[in-house]
Amino acid sequence: MNIYIDESGSINNTLDKNSDFIITLVVPTNKKKLEYTYKRFVSNNYKILKKLDKTNKMFFNNKFHELKGSQFNKPMKQKFVKFFSKKKHFEIYYIRIKNYKLSDNFCKNTARVFNYVIRLALQYLIQNNFLEQDDIHLQLDERNEKTETIHFLENYLNTELSLGGTTKGKFTVNYFDSSNNKFIQIADVFSNLFYSQLHTGGYGDEIQLLKNNDILKFVFVFPLEY
Repeated sequence: MNIYIDESGSINNTLDKNSDFIITLVVPTNKKKLEYTYKRFVSNNYKILKKLDKTNKMFFNNKFHELKGSQFNKPMKQKFVKFFSKKKHFEIYYIRIKNYKLSDNFCKNTARVFNYVIRLALQYLIQNNFLEQDDIHLQLDERNEKTETIHFLENYLNTELSLGGTTKGKFTVNYFDSSNNKFIQIADVFSNLFYSQLHTGGYGDEIQLLKNNDILKFVFVFPLEY
């Protein structure tokens, strides 16, 4: 099983406008059709995407580079959700970290927070049969990679979840330049969508559409709520 991951916001409990950090897990159910949908979306909206790209993040040397949810306006985000929701070629799992509930000590090492919450979320999703007990290959944006911790997440998940008995499968973790990974780009846009809904509102219909079409499967909230 392949899971593609990207995030929106930052892990920081001191900023009033940064109350949530969002991690998005995209799980393709049909990779070929999802890739085709991606290509059609880009080709159908090429001119509009280029016009929206005010900071040259989606286009490089006048050629399309990658999708960036932060460059989308509201109509484009709405169009993106409707386009990708026409047929179910993937599933979405959101992880919502409530920054304002984190302690100062907890936020001192953001990489540790990221890895810890990923582990908790995967453990929950496996135990509650959202994800199969199979080998899981995580693919993340290389922005999440630090040289000294390049293998830490993989070893951590295998120790805690495989040896710990949560799953019979093994974990591999790889980091990519998002411009070379279409599915990480898809995770980027959906991450920005949910982040925008939590901070400014206006995307409730789109979130509900994802739920109705059985694409948005679950939102894991941390700290855990009992």
